[in-house]
Amino acid sequence: MIKSIKKIVKVEPYKLTLEFNTGEVKIIDLEDKIKAKANSPESKYKQLLNPEYFKSVKLEPEWETIYWENGLDFCPDTLYSIGK
Repeated sequence: MIKSIKKIVKVEPYKLTLEFNTGEVKIIDLEDKIKAKANSPESKYKQLLNPEYFKSVKLEPEWETIYWENGLDFCPDTLYSIGK
């Protein structure tokens, strides 16, 4: 089954609580992934290190995933697999 995101339940600095199409709610900690990808000066991931910008995450209902206005998004299957 392909996973998709139905709802953003809670947003904390670098952590998202998401409801998936399976009915499961998982907490996804993205801090390490963001820090690893934010190393280069032109990386868009640097913006996600700002807790206020991180909290601006949105749900894209057509694609059933999350995104930020700077164009970054994450694959729902990946988020599901790293969620707890």
